[in-house]
Amino acid sequence: MSGHDKSHRTEIIVAVIGLVGVLGAAVIANWHNLFPKESIKSQKFGPEEIYCNGSGQVCSNRFARDVTTRGVLKVQYDVPSTHCGPIEIHFYLDGERVRSTGTLGWRGAPGQFSSLPLTSGQINLGPVSSGNHSVSLEAEGEAVGCNRGQLNSWLGNVQVWTSVLDK
Repeated sequence: MSGHDKSHRTEIIVAVIGLVGVLGAAVIANWHNLFPKESIKSQKFGPEEIYCNGSGQVCSNRFARDVTTRGVLKVQYDVPSTHCGPIEIHFYLDGERVRSTGTLGWRGAPGQFSSLPLTSGQINLGPVSSGNHSVSLEAEGEAVGCNRGQLNSWLGNVQVWTSVLDK
C-alpha cells in the first residue's frame, strides 16, 4: 500500500470517528426528545349510580370509562359508604372480562360480613398495548343486608392508573 493510500485511509477513519462523535453528541443532547420519560397518572371516576335492569343479582349495566395509556393499566374499586350489602366486582378490558374481586363488604356490616374488605386493592390489568382502552365494571350482588334478592343499583367508584409521556 502506498503512502498516499495510507494517508487517504487515515483521513477516512478520522472522518468516520468525527461523524460518530457528532452523532453521539446529538443523541445525548436530544435524549429526552428521542426517549421521553414515562410517568404514572392516576384518575378517579365516580361515584356514579348505576341502575340495574333485570331481576337478578348481576347488574347488566356497567360502569365504563375510556382511558389512554402507554402500557400501564391498574384499577381499584372502593366500596362507597352508601352500600348496604355485599358486592362482587367484575373488571372488563375492551369488553372482555379479565378479573373479579372476591366478595366485598359494606361499612357497618354485621357479624361474619364485618371482616370483608371494602376495596379491591390495586389490580394490574396490564401491560396493555399503547393507546385507548375501555375499562368497565360490572356488579354482582348477594341477598344479604339490604339486598332482598335483586341488585337494583350500585355506585361506580374506581381509580385508574395509566402511563403517560412527560412533556
